[in-house]
Amino acid sequence: MKIERSYLLHSWKFFLALLIGLPLIIFSIVHVLENRFGKPPIYASGTTVGKDHTTSGQLPTFVFTDQLGRTVTNSVMNNHIVVANYFFTSCPLICPKMMAQLERVQDANEGVIILSFTVDPARDTPAKLMYYGTQYDVHPNTWRLLTGEKKALYYFARKGLFITATEGDGGETDFIHSDRLVLLDTHQRIRGYYNGTSPEEVDDLLTDIKKLQNEL
Repeated sequence: MKIERSYLLHSWKFFLALLIGLPLIIFSIVHVLENRFGKPPIYASGTTVGKDHTTSGQLPTFVFTDQLGRTVTNSVMNNHIVVANYFFTSCPLICPKMMAQLERVQDANEGVIILSFTVDPARDTPAKLMYYGTQYDVHPNTWRLLTGEKKALYYFARKGLFITATEGDGGETDFIHSDRLVLLDTHQRIRGYYNGTSPEEVDDLLTDIKKLQNEL
């Protein structure tokens, strides 16, 4: 009788543990699979439109100059996952944190292109961008620091990457400042926005880059 009661007691405990533990195990498996194989949303005009691959955004064309004085157009993005942001070299607080996080992105991902557009083209010449890049071990073939005509830079920020909701014409008094990192897939579609000063959100960015690589 004691053996039977002991057996029933242990069986009850086992099934209770199974009842509690099984959902946790399933959740953990789903979480791992989602992190590895899940698909980041696709954005268009700054609005999430779905997780399918049928929506195609149209980025404005651009012609800018990088830190080596090379002309850079949208073609640099062709067939590449891209991380883009806006910054300026005299920024004292936000930009250094953001660029340090982008250095993590550069070091972690072969084949990913980083495009960093200045919001202060009057001061951020190619030579100044080149010097600035040495502080973050920028590899100029995969991480382009871009300058150009202010109106074109600001138009791309507002109508291409949608990093700000403010309106402006790129005139003398117009100014954009954002800590956003923008993730684009190989079709130049926006797939995510991240706080570039937050290591945790940049961890999410790195995870989403792996997801996009799994789509290829």
